[in-house]
Order: sequence, then structure tokens, then C-alpha cells
Amino acid sequence: KQTDSKMTKKIIISTLVSTLILFLWSGMTQMLPWGISSTQNINVQTMDNQKQAEAPNVQRLDKTLLVTEKFETQFNNKVSTLSTDKTFSWIVTQPIKSDYSSYFITEVLTQLFVAFFIALLLVLTIKLDNKSRIIIILIAGICATISTYGQLMNWWGLPVSYGLGVSINLLIGWTIVAFISAKFIIKN
Repeated sequence: KQTDSKMTKKIIISTLVSTLILFLWSGMTQMLPWGISSTQNINVQTMDNQKQAEAPNVQRLDKTLLVTEKFETQFNNKVSTLSTDKTFSWIVTQPIKSDYSSYFITEVLTQLFVAFFIALLLVLTIKLDNKSRIIIILIAGICATISTYGQLMNWWGLPVSYGLGVSINLLIGWTIVAFISAKFIIKN
């Protein structure tokens, strides 16, 4: 029987290794067709030097169509809905940032929490064979993707190709870290 301090060390090592893998996996998979490249980039900025203007395949619209002080005051830092005669839109709006380091820090912290909970699941299932342990992680991943992306596809109109793509990315990433941790770090 392993001591508590040894198990704690294994949880920490598994969490750190898994965080790195999940962070890299998340970044790499954003380059797939249902990732960043699937987004529509529309620019209605009055200043041409903004970072968003550098995005690929930018469609430029007349600034009077979408950008007004009223729009930015009404929608900034909120989740909103916008209805026209023919469409219904969910809008999530935030100020333009010039420093994106906070996104990377938040992404690392998000993956750290995920990695920690995967490590805990592996500890709780340590008496099972590795195949069963990985299947349990996979089932947890399926629950996470359905509860997150299923709702986003339903209520927010998230494109199905994007929702399924990122769900598959998540499931593969979780399976990879579960396999590595179960095989080499938190062994049964």
C-alpha cells in the first residue's frame, strides 16, 4: 500500500504533466478546420491598427452598420441576444485587448484543474485495470462535452461541426493524459 505522501507526489506529477499535455493539445487542435479557422472575422473598426484587423480572411463592413457608441455601451462585458426580422444572435462582447497573456494564463489554469480532477479519478480507480480506468475518464469526458457543447449547440446555435470537433479534441486529449498517467505515474 502506497503512503499518502507518495500518492500526493504522484497526483502533483500527474497534474503537472497532464496540464502541459492538455495545454499543448488544446493549442494544436485549434488549428484544425473546426477551430480558429472556422470563425468568421468581420471588421467594422474605425482604427485600422487594431489587432483584430490582422486576422485572416477579414470581411470589412461599413462601420455604420454595426459599431456605434450605443452598441458598445449596450453589449460590452455582457452576454446578450440580438433579434432582427430574420435572425437571432447570441452576442458575447468584451473590450479589445492588446495583451493576450491573460488568455494563456487562464487556459493553463483551466487545464490544471482538469488535469487535477483526472488525476483524482485515476487515484479513485487505482484498483481497476488501466482499460477500465481510461474508459471511466472517457465517460466523464463524454459527460463534459455533451453538457457543455450540447447546450451551446442547442441554445447558442454553435455550429455542429465546431461543437463536435472540439468535443472530439477534448475526448482525445483526456484519453491521452489518462493513458500516460495511468501507465506511468498513478499506476494500479
